[in-house]
Amino acid sequence: PRKKIIRVQHHHAHIVSAMAENGLTGKVIGLAMDGTGYGSDGTAWGCEFLVADEVDFQRAGHLQPYPLPGSDKAIREPWRVATSLLRESFGNDWQDIAQGVGMKEHCLHFDLLDSIMSSGFNSPLSSSLGRVFDAVAAILGIRQAVSFEGQAAMELEATANVPAETTYPFLIRYEEGSSILDFRPLIRSLAHDRIRGRETAKIAADFHSTIISSLAAMACMIRERTELEKAVLSGGCFQNRILLEGVTRQLEKEGFAVYIHKRLPPNDGGIALGQAVIAASLLLAAETY
Repeated sequence: PRKKIIRVQHHHAHIVSAMAENGLTGKVIGLAMDGTGYGSDGTAWGCEFLVADEVDFQRAGHLQPYPLPGSDKAIREPWRVATSLLRESFGNDWQDIAQGVGMKEHCLHFDLLDSIMSSGFNSPLSSSLGRVFDAVAAILGIRQAVSFEGQAAMELEATANVPAETTYPFLIRYEEGSSILDFRPLIRSLAHDRIRGRETAKIAADFHSTIISSLAAMACMIRERTELEKAVLSGGCFQNRILLEGVTRQLEKEGFAVYIHKRLPPNDGGIALGQAVIAASLLLAAETY
């Protein structure tokens, strides 16, 4: 028998899995937030705002990409991602800042990492939100290396056990039909707070507050262009209760109908349903036409 291979983009599958679970059809604004998944432009995606239905999607917005020095090593060693975000945010001063936030133990590697990030060697670009959580855990001295996926982010969430006091700055710009979320102002402010000795729990709480505000702001910008009112949340980052409840609450306050996973896990354990629905929808569409 003939076999047909249907390729389904990772983050599209995330969103459609949540759509299927909630009985949704038609176009939605999908917020797919996770570690890393292969993107259709060849980079590692992970903070994606999709205008999606069961058949297709457009990438309407994303986090500004940054290098992952050492590639897969950066997933196991969050301090590497921290060096990348500090380098993106502080330019030539990043090594001094990295030592200032308490990453002195890694300073012998800084010149080499700077070199490979400059050249692009073994430093793929990523727009991952999960890796940002990992990097902030490293900057705050919570976790420099992990033994399982999500460990650093889980410990960062546990540290954020006080009410948020403020929101750090962030930027959103519009380029070539897409909204780009820029966390460099956030990383600069957070690192300065760390150097000044502000309480770690307060920095962690304000970091979460900023991520919540930025994701909601991006969704609102995309709604202005698309007039879509349904927001669908999926991806492993939404295992973080602070993030899930905060984004849901903020989007509902902005007038969105918000749909989340209730029975399926939001991480990769739930994407098979989305893959199956997309594949079936494409086959049906092909038969129809």
